[in-house]
Amino acid sequence: MAKDIEKILHGCFHPKEGRPNLHKIPVNTERAKQHIDKAHKNLRAMKIMFDNDLFDWTIICGYYAMYHAVLSSLFKIGIRTAAHYCAIAAFKEFYVRRGRVKAEYISYIKRAKQLEQKYADALEKAQEDRVVDQYGIEVLTNDDAEWILEDAKDFVLKIEEVLAG
Repeated sequence: MAKDIEKILHGCFHPKEGRPNLHKIPVNTERAKQHIDKAHKNLRAMKIMFDNDLFDWTIICGYYAMYHAVLSSLFKIGIRTAAHYCAIAAFKEFYVRRGRVKAEYISYIKRAKQLEQKYADALEKAQEDRVVDQYGIEVLTNDDAEWILEDAKDFVLKIEEVLAG
């Protein structure tokens, strides 16, 4: 597992071709604050979506709340990212592996990303097939979305606590 993260991070910082997806930068506490603020906005949007039975968007907003918390944590240590998988790998290395955040928080963001991807894949298929009926089919259910209400909030608050401490 540690070797996998190291390999991903190496590829993110030093790709064989193309631009790097992770960049070392000066610590930017203002940008970190902006991302935490954005995470809180996504938490509010997530709750609104859930309350209105928009479960697909509940998942998306929850995922992005967690993702912006991750971005905040990276700016706090001087890392800027251009790819989700690189951000998550860097978060695992610099926060989870080093004991600053429990490993369970990675499972929260992974689960949200998987459901968000499920929704995105369904939309892409509907668009490719040009099947109008598919646009109206609900891909995600209350059961898919309910867990994220607490997990996303817990995730953002934990990252905020770690960054303050």
